[in-house]
Amino acid sequence: MRLRAYTVNGIVVFAGRGTEAKSLAAPRIRPVEEWREDVGAWVALRAERAPELDHQWDESRTSPYIQEPA
Repeated sequence: MRLRAYTVNGIVVFAGRGTEAKSLAAPRIRPVEEWREDVGAWVALRAERAPELDHQWDESRTSPYIQEPA
């Protein structure tokens, strides 16, 4: 499966869907406990498609992942 680039609050995530990207990035943004207490913030968190970053996908990776800074 080809993973696509998404950004979530400046974090680049490669995933098949935006919801996967959001789920991976969320714990880096705030602790899980805080998301549980503020569900509205979780709902408002957006995974934006970043097709201009698709070329950075590591084709050896088949599971969604966060791109670590170089």
